[in-house]
Amino acid sequence: MQFSFPRLIWFLLALGVVIFGIQAAPTLTTTAAGSDGASQTVLAPTAWILPAIILVVGLTLLTVFTRIRPDPLAAVLGWLRARPILFWFLLLVYFCLALGWWVYKEQPTYGRDLKPEEFAYLCAITWGFFGLIGYDLNRETARAMGSRIGQSKLAGLLIMLTTIVIIFWAAEGYLRRFYITTDGYGFTAMNYWWYQNFYKKNLNSLGYRDYEPMPDDPNLTRIAVMGDSFTAGHGIHNIDDTFPQLLEKQLGPGYDVNLVAQSGWDSIDHTAWLDAYYKNLAPRLPQIVVLSYYLNDIDYLLTDEQDPNTVFSFLDLNSPTGWFVLNYFVPNYIYYNLAQFTSPVRNTNFTDRLIRAHLDPALWAQHEVYLQQFYQWTVDHDARLVVLLWPQIAAVKESQPALQPVRDFFTARGVEIADMSTVLADQNPMDMIVNRFDSHPSIAANRLAADLLYQTITGN
Repeated sequence: MQFSFPRLIWFLLALGVVIFGIQAAPTLTTTAAGSDGASQTVLAPTAWILPAIILVVGLTLLTVFTRIRPDPLAAVLGWLRARPILFWFLLLVYFCLALGWWVYKEQPTYGRDLKPEEFAYLCAITWGFFGLIGYDLNRETARAMGSRIGQSKLAGLLIMLTTIVIIFWAAEGYLRRFYITTDGYGFTAMNYWWYQNFYKKNLNSLGYRDYEPMPDDPNLTRIAVMGDSFTAGHGIHNIDDTFPQLLEKQLGPGYDVNLVAQSGWDSIDHTAWLDAYYKNLAPRLPQIVVLSYYLNDIDYLLTDEQDPNTVFSFLDLNSPTGWFVLNYFVPNYIYYNLAQFTSPVRNTNFTDRLIRAHLDPALWAQHEVYLQQFYQWTVDHDARLVVLLWPQIAAVKESQPALQPVRDFFTARGVEIADMSTVLADQNPMDMIVNRFDSHPSIAANRLAADLLYQTITGN
């Protein structure tokens, strides 16, 4: 028996199913907790691999090494090939459903390695696709199919549909491989998977995106950096490119910079979490505390009408359209990134609401209470406080009225302020943000923040 190139590819795909299937260590059943908490035997997620291997190996061996053909399969394919337009359409449906199921269930994205069972599945569905096209196909049948397609009025429609399918899955693959990144407000699927693949993988034993704290040493200066997503490095893949890590590297041996920051924290959270952090490390305490302050640190006080996030609209995720947008990157990108974040009105309103909150006397009076609590913690623990003050990077000048009350509050208490407004004023805003949909600090802006903090802390 001679191998043709298509048969060789088909054989190799079958071999891939076997190799990756065995690596996945498939089992038919597993134990899981039922609704009553008791253990029960259920079908294992990898149970499909065993019958798939048997089916794939059996059909491949029959086709490649013998002339035996299962009559029912040959009959079905013969009927479909006599109706090539329908066959073409069903192949598209097969391709979309098979690939779409994998994408939906596994959510493959850059930053996460594929599991052996995923490779086995991909080899199996590709084997099936090529098998449906080429199984028991001869030249005469292929010519007859081509002739019927050329004469059909539906051929043009199917060509257009096929083109749309190819473009969709090519774009889906591109976004999942090259566009796992954050947005400014944490709404998109890309943002969610960035947090899964780049944020959560770097958490230390205390739950922060940081290295483990160093043991106490008489010659060690410990610095706590408190903040939110600006501080935790929202959008920065490598934690070594975030300003707390850059600062520690600049300061050199003898300094340990501890990150005490989580995305979404506001001023109401800071004192309690800083206190909890160092109670876990007792008796270790920071000699220096850096408070990274951004405009949205006040939004815990805003009502639904004042909340800047309400300038964006959302689909009902229980609807078919909402489900599609939630689980696939192409519609997610189109809806959130293009339809939402590129709206100048929405983005302007977001910033305006934060600025107005700082200028509202009633809100500011409440906000001062939590700033005072934080300041008092540093006094009670004999720690030097430095405030790293962030404007809205894309609107540095417009942010100043909102930042002034913060400056006045800390200046009146003799606190040093490292004001990023002075550093960012002459910079190109697009160079200072993560991407055009995310105004968090870029790697370049993090470097500038580290430089400013180094100068403020050391006096150099």
